[in-house]
Amino acid sequence: MFTELQIPAGRRPLSRAEARISAVAGIVFTIMILIAVFDEFSASRLSVLFILLFWVPMLVLHEAGHALAAKLLDWQVREIVIGFGRELWRWQIGETRIVVKLAPVEGYVLPAPRSAQNIRAKSMLIYAAGPGAELLLLALMLLVFGTDYVFGDADSPGQVAMQSLAIAILLGAGFNLLPFSTGGGVSDGLGIISSPFMSDEAIQMRLLSVELRDVSRLLAAGKSAEALSSMQRLLKQFPENPVLKDLYAKALAADQQVDRARDYVRQELAATHDDPARQFAWLRRQARIELEADEPAWLVFDLALQKAAAMSPTGLDVRALKAAAMVLRGQAEAGGEELANVWRSNSGEVDDAELLAYLTIAAKRVGNADALARFRSAFEQVNSDKRLELLLTHLGS
Repeated sequence: MFTELQIPAGRRPLSRAEARISAVAGIVFTIMILIAVFDEFSASRLSVLFILLFWVPMLVLHEAGHALAAKLLDWQVREIVIGFGRELWRWQIGETRIVVKLAPVEGYVLPAPRSAQNIRAKSMLIYAAGPGAELLLLALMLLVFGTDYVFGDADSPGQVAMQSLAIAILLGAGFNLLPFSTGGGVSDGLGIISSPFMSDEAIQMRLLSVELRDVSRLLAAGKSAEALSSMQRLLKQFPENPVLKDLYAKALAADQQVDRARDYVRQELAATHDDPARQFAWLRRQARIELEADEPAWLVFDLALQKAAAMSPTGLDVRALKAAAMVLRGQAEAGGEELANVWRSNSGEVDDAELLAYLTIAAKRVGNADALARFRSAFEQVNSDKRLELLLTHLGS
């Protein structure tokens, strides 16, 4: 039964108990490394310890390289994030938000161009600046100390430290220069390769990236009127941008202008009838508007979802919409089962917080208090969208 679904820590922030267990595991791992280093001690055994110690400074240098290059090329730097997991510290320096998280293993920078002038070349340079900063440090080390000292046989802790720093640089920079997609973005290597071939539409999205992020945050905070005002301004500048249009329909619905949102979606469906990809996107938006409306037009929802399902029979987003509708329409058990199946298969296609919201509603409607508490707790840990909070409040969970 869906009420037996467990929410693993990897899909939500750690609880206090899990954080303590993780901390203890980290301490034990550190002690084991120290034992391995100092048992029958030799200078070369310090290498692993030094590499771990140098990893965070090199990560900071890497992200600083991206940020500095963006600033020098007159791009905005909206956010610098070091680490992943639970947020530890956050502060603002000018227009830049700096965030430090629990596990300092990876990081990213969010730069945004101020104009389209030389944008492809500038994008390539900004991608290259992260690993470039690390490799520049390695070049300075070789210049000052020489190749033999940095890469030769080590006979002192100082030389081992120098060699370990060189290894940390080569590992970090080398990995980031590999061309691969990361799901939420691309590696530096793929960014360097793809930047010269950015399409005009991709350039437009880069120019809009800051505004779109701000609008999404306004909507998540429940400030729909402000978001709608920003969207109207942006659509005057870029009237044919499909992402802006979709976000505008979402903002209309969030601002309780459901009839206007419905009319706008119908207009776009008619205008994009020969574009299957955009038809699919608008059908999903049409279904979502009805799902979240105070008085849903279920016939419209069913027709939209039927067409969308025909275009993507196994799409998790379509399955999630259908399952959520089942929960709201009196089939909480069957809908909850399908939501649980979507959850198990989901790898980012569907928002976890949204799945947990409807699982919470399903648990409430089947009367399972344990599952209700478990889903609600997990939802509160991952959710940052006021819309979903209001949904749960409105449905009495």
